[in-house]
Amino acid sequence: MSQSEPEKPVLFSAERLSRYYGDFGALREVDLTVKEGEIVGLIGENGAGKSTLLKMIAGVEQPTAGQMFMQGRPYSCRTPLDANVQGVGMVFQEQALIRNLTVAQNIFLGREDHFRRHGVISWQRMNAAAARALAAIGMGSIPPEKKIWDLNFASRQMVEIAKVFDIVSTANPGESSLILLDEPTSVLNEAECQLLFQETRRLRDEGHAIIFVSHRLNEVLALTDRIYVFKDGTGAGEVKTQEADAQILYRMMVGHATTGQYYKTERQNLREPEVALRVRDISLKGIFREVTFDLHQGEVLGLCGVEGSGNEAVCSVICGDASPSSGTLEVAGTTFTSFANPAEALRYGILSIPKERREEGVIGILSIAENMIMSNLKAACSAGVLSNRRVSQIAREWVGKLRIKCGQVSDRIMRLSGGNAQKVVFARAMISKARILVLNHPTRGVDVGSKEEIYTLIRDMTNLGVAVIILGDTLDEYIGLSSRLLVMKDGQAIRSFDCPPDAKPEQVEIIKYMM
Repeated sequence: MSQSEPEKPVLFSAERLSRYYGDFGALREVDLTVKEGEIVGLIGENGAGKSTLLKMIAGVEQPTAGQMFMQGRPYSCRTPLDANVQGVGMVFQEQALIRNLTVAQNIFLGREDHFRRHGVISWQRMNAAAARALAAIGMGSIPPEKKIWDLNFASRQMVEIAKVFDIVSTANPGESSLILLDEPTSVLNEAECQLLFQETRRLRDEGHAIIFVSHRLNEVLALTDRIYVFKDGTGAGEVKTQEADAQILYRMMVGHATTGQYYKTERQNLREPEVALRVRDISLKGIFREVTFDLHQGEVLGLCGVEGSGNEAVCSVICGDASPSSGTLEVAGTTFTSFANPAEALRYGILSIPKERREEGVIGILSIAENMIMSNLKAACSAGVLSNRRVSQIAREWVGKLRIKCGQVSDRIMRLSGGNAQKVVFARAMISKARILVLNHPTRGVDVGSKEEIYTLIRDMTNLGVAVIILGDTLDEYIGLSSRLLVMKDGQAIRSFDCPPDAKPEQVEIIKYMM
């Protein structure tokens, strides 16, 4: 900005904003300022807190602590509709459209009164207004009367963008609005991205402000005026876009070197020659394509990538949660085109520890002991009959081995803390005798002490020859735990890194292939 240009007024600001889930701080004491007529970028690894911040501004989540201000006045919102009235709209990464409603009904959801006369909605007027909103972002080819479920994912994203842009343009005429874009380009083609950027710049030039989140650094550098970098739920720095480049941003996201002691690297195995799992050219249409790798006994393979890279979908195929459109899996000398379900995968020694342990990893109404034994009931059977005494005995042994803090093994697992519940899931994996474990964010939401104990458990299992695929929470965790890293981007495995204990790769070298 030249010296003759006046300083732009602040539209939105946050001071010491925090969001905790129990003891886990998804966002901790973050400060943020957004000026009128400005596009601000937010970048960081998965789990850095970017989406959590946007959801609090949009009224989806409520802050645990801190303050927000809009137009210099205290700002709070209990719902997204409440935020809309105050001139704040968000395009959600997961999409927030109702699929059995039409395009027009979604665009004007909650604003139907504009088209109501004598208690009756004029669908003709609503469809015409929706057509104008779509045309304003270059998507006039989408029929307003069409149901959302009849559109492809990219078209749905453009409908959501049209909806938000229309909301902020009409909410408070004459006042600046704030638009939140959370990974809006993840499913758009190049032409659609350019239309989005064109409309975003137009709104900026009209005095509105935009917060733009993307894992694609080239987009952030091309579109924004300033960039905030987040790491581990806190702000890691701020830079003017004209003073930044990809290398500067990589280093700001990385922040520090990997510490080997924390990840027990002194116990890391050398790669054994025997292959536990062969993956050959597996693809899942529209998600990932032609992924190939070998997983050796006793090694930890980090399947590294940002959200949408395809790494989680690859793991879903390996665990039997999804069927690939092509390719093969080979385990225990048998070749499969897919597993019918997770139970079949477990029969061949493959077990997953899921990311959402409360919803997918444990059964809350069952006891600690019952959750431990469910993947290997035979271990507690006598003459083909399940022995409750044997179930309790096995559970008590593992409570002691893993130092699980609980009352009785007959207590319901829902009473445990996140870290102790995760230890129960690990105990089940060890009792199951599975030879291949897929760990989907195994330390998410647990405290530092529990994390270190989980890292010890992972080393214990690999030293017994168990092969592990891990999806980590941070790049630091990937490098510290892994024997080898496979980097995925946009559905392809693009680079492999060896990670020996005494020569771990630099984080900045890996992250430039991810982003």
